[in-house]
Amino acid sequence: MSRGRDLENAEGRNSSPSVREPDTPASERAPATNAADSHTAQIPTHGRTSEHSGARHRSAPRQVHRDREHNYRLRESEIAALIEIGKFRTVRPEDLVKFQYDGDRDHAKKDLRNLTAEGLIEKRTMHGRKPGQLLTLTRNGKKFIEQSTRDGSHKQQTFHQGFVKPREARHDAALYRLYQKAAEGIERDGGKNLRVVLDYELKKDLYRDLATLKTVSPDAREDRRQEIAQRHGLKVVNGKIPLPDVRIEYENRADEQARLDLELATSDYRSNQLAEKAQAGFSIYAPADEAGQIRRALQDARLMTEILSL
Repeated sequence: MSRGRDLENAEGRNSSPSVREPDTPASERAPATNAADSHTAQIPTHGRTSEHSGARHRSAPRQVHRDREHNYRLRESEIAALIEIGKFRTVRPEDLVKFQYDGDRDHAKKDLRNLTAEGLIEKRTMHGRKPGQLLTLTRNGKKFIEQSTRDGSHKQQTFHQGFVKPREARHDAALYRLYQKAAEGIERDGGKNLRVVLDYELKKDLYRDLATLKTVSPDAREDRRQEIAQRHGLKVVNGKIPLPDVRIEYENRADEQARLDLELATSDYRSNQLAEKAQAGFSIYAPADEAGQIRRALQDARLMTEILSL
């Protein structure tokens, strides 16, 4: 579901965390006086749950991480959580527990409590359809992750902060589950160094190039549109260039650059919209309780494609 964004910037705190016991949040500790604790620990090289990013660091003590204005006491699992949240703008806590913490709810609760106390994330409760809590980075959280990952494996990754409109926020949160399912298959086939690109990032770059069509003669315009679509790894369908909800860029087993475009379909989609997404070559996923209805819609459009259930 490609869409515009109405970002509500989240304000971060202007506090300077100090020394405390490993599981004591920032709001409950006394000021530090030990200069030996002022150092910067290593940023995790990836965010997906693994033997290295997950279980090994669950009992690790927090270390001081500095940015230009603040000191934060964090352990590596907390930084990995920040990276995951920032990739998708919004994530449901229960999904973070499942995928990032391998189901360890107690560890996740302690980490999220500390990240909130440090002013790096905030929570919002969503009401109505599919109620529940969502997590996002604050302005300080986004700045910290961007500065911390400038020279590492995440340096090409764009991070996001703040809540958008409720419907879009829920959709973005669902993309995290979609990504996890697709990424599992990519890594199983030898893919590595995965990077997440959200639809509005693709839209920004694509529309910049499409603006140049105004300077091209009408006769040459369609050829030019095809060239632009190919440059962005996309296709022209019915005179338009459909955009996926999320793209995963990665290195395949042969160390070649590859990509996988994903679409999260819901029952709100019309059959012609689904047909265009399928013709564009996107891998289409749907919530398990809506997959059957969406498959029938594509059959009505005389276009068969695999609809994968989340």
